[in-house]
Amino acid sequence: MSVLHAHMRSKQTFQIISHSAPRVYVVIPTLDEEKSIGEVVKRCKIALAAFDYEIIVVDGSRDKTREIARRLGTTLLKEKGHGYGAAYLTGFEYVLNKQEDSIIVMIDADSTYSPEDIPALIDPILEGEADLALANRFANIEHDAMPLRNRLGNKMISKIVSKLYGVKITDSQSGFRAISSNCLRTMFLEAKGMPLATEMLIEARKMGAKIVEVSTKYHVRVGESKMRALRDGYGILWTSLKLVSEINPFIIYGSLGALFFLLGITFGAYAFIGWYEWQFLGAGTWPRLGSAMLSVLFVVGGTVIFGLGILLDSLLRYMRATAYRERATIRNS
Repeated sequence: MSVLHAHMRSKQTFQIISHSAPRVYVVIPTLDEEKSIGEVVKRCKIALAAFDYEIIVVDGSRDKTREIARRLGTTLLKEKGHGYGAAYLTGFEYVLNKQEDSIIVMIDADSTYSPEDIPALIDPILEGEADLALANRFANIEHDAMPLRNRLGNKMISKIVSKLYGVKITDSQSGFRAISSNCLRTMFLEAKGMPLATEMLIEARKMGAKIVEVSTKYHVRVGESKMRALRDGYGILWTSLKLVSEINPFIIYGSLGALFFLLGITFGAYAFIGWYEWQFLGAGTWPRLGSAMLSVLFVVGGTVIFGLGILLDSLLRYMRATAYRERATIRNS
């Protein structure tokens, strides 16, 4: 399954409704992590000793990662597709097919996160205070655990996501998080790479899920990093901008329309000055016909895009209002 289809889109809380403690599934994507996977799995088992749990390793390795994980009694899945997001989608499919209330924990296999923090991460979900809990790596980060470039990039992306979507998140790119199965089941996720983390956060925001951050430790990774900062950063930003149109399309289309309109006015002013010099100051020719044509194109294009933004925003508001009235009718019947 390449996507997790949304069965519900209403604004709601997706709390665990089972009277007993839900089963905890730990999903660990691996790609040549033979140096660290054994320690991570053992520490997860110790941290979850008081819980009913299952550790799932989604593997695409060429080294001994698979053999080590199998020897430690984990559930081994072959990665469907290629990439960080694809591995998690494979693990999510396995869990959601069980049709039970549970909590899914996402953690990397490189020992950067502390499995001992898992109970603290899932506690807000168990208490009904959250549907999605994110680890805040910056609360207690080990020296040299993250290059300055990555740290600045993460903080910049987190600020952009927070501003665009109205959520107060310090570390939007954290790969250590917990989510209730009821919340995850409603999400439409399709990112095959690093942008999955942002896509999940945005989907949770769209559905009105409760999101909290939990302070955790972050350590120097074991083994070689698989992340490519520029490529992954671009993908994350593009995903953020692409999905914001589903929450507030006027931000995208209105801003783009205003930019086009401003460019049209600028080119128009330049063309008008050329015309004035030609008409009244004795300039030999009117050399700015190209600017005049660009002005018309930008003004018309900007007006159309701006109007499209208003139309989509109004349509989205109508759909939300209709869904709200339908839910209110169901509750009152």
